Amino acid sequence: MASLGKTMCIYGAKGGIGKSTLLLNMGGVSASLGYKTLLLDFDMHTGVLGMMVNSNIKETVYHITDDIVNNRFKDTKSYIYKYSDNLSILPAPKDPRQGNKINARYLPLIIEKVKNEYDIILIDTSSKMDEVSIVTLDSVDKILFVIDNDVFTLKNTRSILNIFNDSDIKNYKVLLNMSIDFKTKYFSLSDIKKIIGANVDYMISKDLFIKDISSYYYESKIPSTIKHFNRKYREDYNTMKMIIDMLMEGDTNEEE
Repeated sequence: MASLGKTMCIYGAKGGIGKSTLLLNMGGVSASLGYKTLLLDFDMHTGVLGMMVNSNIKETVYHITDDIVNNRFKDTKSYIYKYSDNLSILPAPKDPRQGNKINARYLPLIIEKVKNEYDIILIDTSSKMDEVSIVTLDSVDKILFVIDNDVFTLKNTRSILNIFNDSDIKNYKVLLNMSIDFKTKYFSLSDIKKIIGANVDYMISKDLFIKDISSYYYESKIPSTIKHFNRKYREDYNTMKMIIDMLMEGDTNEEE
């Protein structure tokens, strides 16, 4: 019997920290490693992943949940957009009114269905600690908690990590994204660790700041799928590869 796919939620305590771009690039890296990869967009009020890769995508999370509720669901293939051989996407609805109609209790069912078909499932969420985010965080193998070097992000992160610790949630890793506002450095790495009360496990460097990122998305291209990305951004490619390896192989340092 084939093993089930591994799931990771990309979460952040504040918007604008680059988690959706990070998720897309991690998806591209995962696909380049030969893993059949699915990106799920559970940020129900932006539909950002769909807009980044193809603004003409019709089927979304809303349609699959609506069909499940109304007993029309047959299989996942008709809802999923195939970006490349190893990379596919199930976007959030473009219309937030549809997003408001989605019942969060059906999201774990979607996750379970696609785990039979993909090696890796990466899930984007809203920065709000709403029902959709809570259900998603409870349903995945790993949580990648993305932060940037901003005091509001760090304070919000500490609050949520305290909730994680109080709830005995230990399956998370923290990633510091330095590629957002790379010109400003508010806090040192040691300061960041003290503020959030946790370790920083991974870092995306300022080198991954892509000045013309909008042109990639205008052309429906994911940066990490472009030829020679792994050479131009070797350090950050290797960081994303390490995260994928950790997800697939398990974390030997994680407390039982």
